Amino acid sequence: MLFQVHLWVGIGTGLYIFIIGLSGSLVVFRREIDRALCPEVIAVSPTGRRFHILCEPGFVTWMVEFHDHLGAGRTGLLINGLGAIVVTLMCLTGAVLWWPGRARWRRSLTLHRGISARRFIWELHGVLGFWTLLLLLMWALTSIYFAFPGPFNALDDRLMSARTDTHASQLWEATIEWLVRLHFGRAFGLPVEILWVVLGLVPCGLFVTGVLVWWNRVLRPASRLASDDQRVIPAAGGESLDRGEAGGLQKTP
Repeated sequence: MLFQVHLWVGIGTGLYIFIIGLSGSLVVFRREIDRALCPEVIAVSPTGRRFHILCEPGFVTWMVEFHDHLGAGRTGLLINGLGAIVVTLMCLTGAVLWWPGRARWRRSLTLHRGISARRFIWELHGVLGFWTLLLLLMWALTSIYFAFPGPFNALDDRLMSARTDTHASQLWEATIEWLVRLHFGRAFGLPVEILWVVLGLVPCGLFVTGVLVWWNRVLRPASRLASDDQRVIPAAGGESLDRGEAGGLQKTP
């Protein structure tokens, strides 16, 4: 049952997750793209004060808006929040399905040689999911926060005492702030930005390998069964008729 939930929810939302992951990787270098494609503009106010005017290519702005709220304002933001809840569900069910037992869990951390293509795809899907589980959960939970900040703020209020910050509330606020910065990855330098671009493509890889797993475990067996049903036709007298390769019908016992 859990496998079916993970499988069909993943298939139903996989393309959305693919697009969000891809767009997220593209906007990591937003500031660098702006500086490279849009020369810095310095303006002088009537008082003689010099200041910088922000400039950004239109396609970069569009990509950021698409990633943040699908270019649909508050409605798109809510959809992204619901999508993040689905990703959280996928992470949790995937972790349960991945668990091979205490005796074999170490073996399931890496890919193996000399296995079939179907087995390789299955292992690749599991390995990608395991090694990026915490990162994917972080992206999903912060996306939920962006769309539905109310519950997070309510918890902060509960941790306060008479509307005064406590150690617990300060820790909660600092955690949220740190996770938000971690979501974008721009505050930690170029190496992290490069890493975020690469890891941002992991949801795309999970979608592709998940589709292949679906094909191997659901569609291929179903197509073979349908082919067998068409090949063998019941006949009178308790016999069956098998379609010969040369055409016509041949009796089979």
